[in-house]
Amino acid sequence: MKRLIPVLLVLLAGVLAVAGCASGGGGGDLLSDIEERGILRVSTDPNYEPQSFLDANGEFVGFDIDVAREIAKRLGVEAEFVTPDWDIITAGNWAGQWDISVGSMTVTTARQQVLDFASPPYYYTPAQFAAADNSGIETLEDINGKPVCVGVSTTYETWLNGAAADLGLPAESFYADPPADITIVPLPTDAECPQSIQAGREDFQVFLTSNTVVQAAIDGGVPIHRVGSPVFSEDLAAAFDKSSELDVTTAVQRVGEIIQEMHDDGTLRELSLKWFDSDLSASPTQ
Repeated sequence: MKRLIPVLLVLLAGVLAVAGCASGGGGGDLLSDIEERGILRVSTDPNYEPQSFLDANGEFVGFDIDVAREIAKRLGVEAEFVTPDWDIITAGNWAGQWDISVGSMTVTTARQQVLDFASPPYYYTPAQFAAADNSGIETLEDINGKPVCVGVSTTYETWLNGAAADLGLPAESFYADPPADITIVPLPTDAECPQSIQAGREDFQVFLTSNTVVQAAIDGGVPIHRVGSPVFSEDLAAAFDKSSELDVTTAVQRVGEIIQEMHDDGTLRELSLKWFDSDLSASPTQ
């Protein structure tokens, strides 16, 4: 029996290891897991029109949604969407609750500590100030000393805090310095800034977000206008969790290859024209 017990323990350990691999636990490869599952779980924002939002039927639509679905299609799987808060997505440590972020995330130095980004970016957007029509704010200088609304944990908040270097963007991506003596008013998502102005909120009258969000708000009848020219441009990419129990290396590489294919065959340009009426798929700094 003394010799048989170790043998039985070894056999039992082997059975448990096989079971663990079959269930997706204890390590493995994320890309293989996605392919076997047949589902790509994508984190996105349900209130970020025109990138991602819910239509009248409660279905996800938007540029990011179309990009995610095309990535899933080229992987041979279906896309499934989840909606965690933005600060949770950017913090990493997703605990396997979703596989990828296709949510207009800017590649920054801080985020690269916890996330792996597929290369190249899938599109590029300018950061734009906008203000309420009756605010008297017409120039970038007019923003000095004012409360400014931004989405929490966004690149816009980082830049307004004077930490542009932390973004890790090329120097040529910045076109202006942050306004002086401002008070930052963070809201859960960028889109809530113009929505709050439309609802009559008065503790801020100016906000900073993507030019695409500003345009969507104007198109939606929000009484706002652009203030000055864009202040910086962003490189937006698909992201994966570095702390994933499953190895993300091949998934990052394959999604990067797919995004490059989508650039080369014009898919990203077509989707950009569809949702933004302009081609944002080409880098403004190249």
